Amino acid sequence: MTRLYKFDEILNDLMDYFILGDPNYLLTYKNENTLPDDLLTELTTEETGDKVVEDGIIVPLSGVENFPYTIYFNLSDTTPELLKDGNKLQVRQDGYCLKVENEEIFLFTMPYLRKFTEEQIENLKKNRKATIKLENGWYSVSILGGLTIQKSELEPTFEFIIKPTIDKPKYTADIAYSFAIRTDE
Repeated sequence: MTRLYKFDEILNDLMDYFILGDPNYLLTYKNENTLPDDLLTELTTEETGDKVVEDGIIVPLSGVENFPYTIYFNLSDTTPELLKDGNKLQVRQDGYCLKVENEEIFLFTMPYLRKFTEEQIENLKKNRKATIKLENGWYSVSILGGLTIQKSELEPTFEFIIKPTIDKPKYTADIAYSFAIRTDE
């Protein structure tokens, strides 16, 4: 069973954000809480944004520069890619929690939140390739960011260290943390 998943050339759609999560679970949350289809405005201007992060519905990455990224989903117990020789760790944030309700997670972008409907989720699933299948349940998530060697060059990279937990892990991450990666090293 593969424990390390790699995706190349992942773009942030010109907004300085990535979002990790189970989009169908976010839609269920939106519907149960009678939130507007414009989740982008709701999550960025109301306390709802902090709540969905602290409740493990999404994991946000703010400050993401506009580069093509290599993305790793690491479910192994081995040394993370960004901590291996030759790679350059620049940012790290531990303490996220994530709940999976539909056996898959996606790394997606802010524009999908503008009109967050079932149709939009189908678009997201067709167009976003950074996705993995996971068993339903709780996970702790750490995010590493920096530069990794890809085809003999250092390229911007994010690595998600994802570990299953029995219960909801304590949320201790800094919601305002900036995941800006510098390429001039």
